[in-house]
Amino acid sequence: MASGPLLAFDTGSAVVSVALALPDRVDTLATPQGRSSRELIAMIDELLVRAGLEARDLAGVGAARGPGSFTGLRVGLATAIGLHQASGVRAGAVSTFEVLASHYAERAAAPEPVVLAVVDAHRDRWFAQRMRPGAASADGPPDIRSRAELERTALPVVGHGISALEVSAGAVEATELAPNMLRLMRSGDFPWDPSALVEPLYLRPPATSPPKLVRSKQDPRKATERPRREARTE
Repeated sequence: MASGPLLAFDTGSAVVSVALALPDRVDTLATPQGRSSRELIAMIDELLVRAGLEARDLAGVGAARGPGSFTGLRVGLATAIGLHQASGVRAGAVSTFEVLASHYAERAAAPEPVVLAVVDAHRDRWFAQRMRPGAASADGPPDIRSRAELERTALPVVGHGISALEVSAGAVEATELAPNMLRLMRSGDFPWDPSALVEPLYLRPPATSPPKLVRSKQDPRKATERPRREARTE
């Protein structure tokens, strides 16, 4: 079981959050998705300064590895790697589904043994995985479901943005998830393995446009490829 100050952050969700566990309290900061690349380091610094700590004083750093915002996940995992390499603090990562399961277990009035953790994949698609909230463990592989499929499920649902869906009773709308990650980090089951920080869980590749052939004005028979352009990173 981890002891000492712990830092956790979730940068792939609709609400980006950073939480610092101290002996007598948990401090949390949150901001909307889209600002993580500009504000994550400032949020971490604010929590550390407020507690009178430096990165080397931490007992561990944890990050959510997705699924979620492509850009947000890259920012968060890269930051965790940087803290690990710069200060030698141990680090690890868990899936967003695991953190959502922990969130459900804490917030649900009468928790069910199996729930469906979901992450908005946009365009009426959702990343989903059956989870056992008591152990924050998977009860099946992740997949991608339509809005209609979600609304037909008989399982309780936990995730950001589900209040807009017509899902089963007992659903839990997610808020900031970093404090729930701290609970996992304090347990004896958290995977303290920095290699997980280079394995984001995307579940699908970023949307990109294929390269286009550009004809040379001097010689129409010659063509070069324009570089691929990322169409959407969220």
